[in-house]
Amino acid sequence: MRRFFIVCCLALSGMFLSLPHTARAAGFAMYEFSARGNALGGAMVARKASPSSIAFNPALITQLKGTQMAAGMTLVDPSATVEVKGQETVSAKKNYWAIPHAYATRQVNDALYYGVGVFSRFGLGNEYSKDWFGKDQLYYVGIQSLSVNPVMGLKLTDKLSVAFGIEAMWFDYEQKNIVEAGAGGRLDGRVNGESIGYGINLGIHYQPVEWLALGASWRSGIKQNLKGTGYFSGSGPLFSNWGDTDARGSVNLPDMLFLGVCVMPTDRLSIEAGAVRTGWTSYDKLVIDYNNPSVATTDKTTEWKDVWRFNVGVEYALNEMLDLRAGYVYDNSPLNENYLDFLVPANDRHLFSGGVGIHQGPWTLDLSYTYLLIKERTGSVTTTMGGENRVRFKDGDAHLVGMTLGYRF
Repeated sequence: MRRFFIVCCLALSGMFLSLPHTARAAGFAMYEFSARGNALGGAMVARKASPSSIAFNPALITQLKGTQMAAGMTLVDPSATVEVKGQETVSAKKNYWAIPHAYATRQVNDALYYGVGVFSRFGLGNEYSKDWFGKDQLYYVGIQSLSVNPVMGLKLTDKLSVAFGIEAMWFDYEQKNIVEAGAGGRLDGRVNGESIGYGINLGIHYQPVEWLALGASWRSGIKQNLKGTGYFSGSGPLFSNWGDTDARGSVNLPDMLFLGVCVMPTDRLSIEAGAVRTGWTSYDKLVIDYNNPSVATTDKTTEWKDVWRFNVGVEYALNEMLDLRAGYVYDNSPLNENYLDFLVPANDRHLFSGGVGIHQGPWTLDLSYTYLLIKERTGSVTTTMGGENRVRFKDGDAHLVGMTLGYRF
């Protein structure tokens, strides 16, 4: 059984590394770790466990008997419009993104449990036409990540559990832009880099009485030292010396603190309220250096701020086969209004979600739907050749459909 557990974990990791997984998010953090979690607005820190608890609060895996596995994805259909005053109004190109997840847990004895999760915590995808006004800043940006997170849980008492894990995260960044400088020439550029960074995560769960449970988990910040290539084709006196070159950059991804309080008035009903604090002050600038001295260093100030995400989720067991779920999230944007750009045209967000859980023997099937609404935002964005411009980000929303299939041995 142990060999089977390890083989399955490796197979799931390899399968999901081959999938595209980017999406629109507050900042570029993502919290779509499972269909059940989506339906409950991420209120999964203190309530009854499932294999995806590895991502939300690993201390909960001490509730999972035997060997359990789950895998699935969330499909995202985003849209947004950018209005540049006196210039044009343009909508982002229609794209669909997939956010994968997979988990496996195993009980060793009454006190010791372990597991591994494969999921994405950061991602972003925006694409506009190549001739739009902001093309000199970007017409495409893609951020992808995938974390492999082995964890160990300890049941200290019947009421108290703790957990520890190590996270290895693959991170990929790609950006494309076009600069037209009149008689100075034209530049077509694409920068792509990737790296693997490491962090830790901790969890605790305490249930003092049958109807009340408390949970908390923390994920450390992760520094990504990106290595890749800048692909440039330029013409004219400004860009004639630009060519393909090695590129290096770094980004400090934020730490995250998850909190939850779950109330269970009856055996069938559970209500959890929680919050997530994301330490975006670590992302103060974006710097990309090139090996070719003719290619200017990218040094962009961001000065993002730490933010809170608030959620509530309700789950009701209609019968032994069917669970009904609903959730709501208010997600604050970390962007600094003094340093807005086209990289992340986002603002505070509302998420409204619902879903079902279907149980049949050892199988479970979770389905979810979420409507994400981004509040309109107006500010100034400075482009390379166009200077400072008044910009309105509007009509931002997304539809998210999630599915997770689980099996218990």
